[in-house]
Amino acid sequence: MYNCFDIAKQFLKLANEENLGLEPMKLLKLTYIAQGWYLGFYDKPLFANNIEAWKYGPVIPDLYHVTKRFGSRNVDIETLELWSDNKLKSTDQDFIKAVWNVYKKYSGLDLSSITHMKDTPWYDSYEPNVSHKIIRNDIIRSHYKKLIDERRNQS
Repeated sequence: MYNCFDIAKQFLKLANEENLGLEPMKLLKLTYIAQGWYLGFYDKPLFANNIEAWKYGPVIPDLYHVTKRFGSRNVDIETLELWSDNKLKSTDQDFIKAVWNVYKKYSGLDLSSITHMKDTPWYDSYEPNVSHKIIRNDIIRSHYKKLIDERRNQS
């Protein structure tokens, strides 16, 4: 299994290929969203790191603490090289690219709004004044499976 840095690094590679940058918020949200869709489609996590329900949304603390120093500036890929040690399988690279192609047009704030909606894993898990509340993978999986079913029923 990968770690969150492996996934985030792949998003940075894709952004660099298109001469785009990713600030920490957008990178965090993309990595979280990729985990959600992967759980929904494959019933297993894409990466092992915990996701927590913080006041301002779902956060992957390990990734947050490494990238927060960038503030609103773009994260450089070299920062993640120290933490990323797994080579992604081509099928997983393709999966991340599919997520990228859908969500790259959104800003970090847009993605944050998407992950804060009513009936999302964050919404169902967040408790004010509770620190380090983990959003369980089964809750994330259930939410994304529901989204997959809704999209299939629309077709």
